[in-house]
Amino acid sequence: MNKKLAAGFLIVFFMGLVPISCVEQCDGPCGCNPVFEAEDFSITTFSIETLFRADKNFAFDPNRFYFHQTLYKAFWVSGLKPVTEAKPQEKGSFFLNTAYACSPPESFSIETLRSIRIINKKTVTINANETLQEGDIINEKFVLTQNFQQEYNLTNFISNRHRFLKNERLYLKFISAPSSNIELTFDLEIELDNGVTYRFDNEKMKMNGG
Repeated sequence: MNKKLAAGFLIVFFMGLVPISCVEQCDGPCGCNPVFEAEDFSITTFSIETLFRADKNFAFDPNRFYFHQTLYKAFWVSGLKPVTEAKPQEKGSFFLNTAYACSPPESFSIETLRSIRIINKKTVTINANETLQEGDIINEKFVLTQNFQQEYNLTNFISNRHRFLKNERLYLKFISAPSSNIELTFDLEIELDNGVTYRFDNEKMKMNGG
């Protein structure tokens, strides 16, 4: 009888039905759940578009003049290269020197934002108190937002050494109220801390007077 019980126990053990086997396989930092390695990336390309944001999502019409508070110039990382950092691990500890998470971690760029430059391309009168000359750096005429709620002036945002999040979009908004319909034409330069600058020439924003 004892031999039959022992044989039955061994069969159940090797079939993986004994809780001990689960304990032995779930001694990692996430228990029995999968472990995800954090994978950052290197930026290869940016993209840009003009966006009209209102209560209802209408398609943007490049021939229309929009209220300046609802018009944005969006840019984002559209080309990236995954970066794998090989780190030496101490013998007997797989997780000791590895960046890991128990849920899929967010991916960030290894580069940080060094500067943004917005260069006016055509002289334009905004209102009775403001005229932008060709060649002016007009950063102070814009704010930047990540979520359409909190807004930053560009100097403060750049000082935070922003690392770009995968699939993140940043939005530039013109803050001066035009007195009549205007078309703003400018170059946008995005410089990273590795010295690479991405340039978008002759970007346009059409805003109506109100």
